[in-house]
Amino acid sequence: MPPSILPKEKNLKKSFDLLYRNYTKPEFLDSDPLFLCYLYDSPEDREFVGLLSALFAYGNVTAIRGFLSRLLEPMGKRPKQYLLNHGTKIWKNKLGPYRFQKEKDILLFLQAIRLAYLEIEKSGEKFLESWFSPINPRDKGLEKRIAGFQSRLSEILNHLDPGWKSYGLGFLIGLGNPKSAHKRYCMFLRWMVRKEEPDLGLYKNIQTSELLFPLDTHINRLSNILGITERKTSDLKKSREVTDYFQKFYPEDPLRMDFALCRLGILRKCKSVYIAELCESCDLKEVCKIYGKKKKKVGTATEN
Repeated sequence: MPPSILPKEKNLKKSFDLLYRNYTKPEFLDSDPLFLCYLYDSPEDREFVGLLSALFAYGNVTAIRGFLSRLLEPMGKRPKQYLLNHGTKIWKNKLGPYRFQKEKDILLFLQAIRLAYLEIEKSGEKFLESWFSPINPRDKGLEKRIAGFQSRLSEILNHLDPGWKSYGLGFLIGLGNPKSAHKRYCMFLRWMVRKEEPDLGLYKNIQTSELLFPLDTHINRLSNILGITERKTSDLKKSREVTDYFQKFYPEDPLRMDFALCRLGILRKCKSVYIAELCESCDLKEVCKIYGKKKKKVGTATEN
């Protein structure tokens, strides 16, 4: 038990561990965008598909899956090699837009990723991990690693098209907001860095202790319901607060609970209101504000 955990938190850690065991199972993988990576055998393809799945993971789940299917199917079983060998001509005037991105934005992005892979191949690298290093080697923090990737990709885009900075492509790469929680990058890096399934553990130099919680809609909501943070704004500061909270329980692996907690939202096991059949059997009911209020009301009514 880490020394920073108070005695009263020991039972809470047991609850977290129980939730982890109940939901970190292969049968729940298809409810997560990470499942697309498992459709490919090659670790290099899994990284490439993971990057696409993460950066386009905004909006309606059905729309996301439909778009990624249109994007990935023409590349066959070896999508990274297909992109390197053939470029983007297969999609021209066929792929169409996705949400904020016009087709031109998406094809420019793919061309930039292609050049990024060709660049790292010159030094014998297979993965983009080195691109997730701070521009200034003395800088610390995952957000500095993410900024490094964004900066390097921006340089390639400047080379491809000096007028590339449309709203859609800027949004896809995640430029322009220094307070951003970088949800999509944090999710991608969790997949690439953590060694335990369902994550892939492809990156070797970034430590699990460096990771930050991806503030998707479920973690954003549950972190407030569970009293992990009082902060309402979904920003970098909130991501750090959630990460710091779990670092007390799992010092070397603060994102251990991310997949399991997300299942509560994705599988609609938590609906932000008291529902007896869900709440009474929830592993986290003792720390839940909604359950606590209901329990208090029942106790008051009994006393009266």
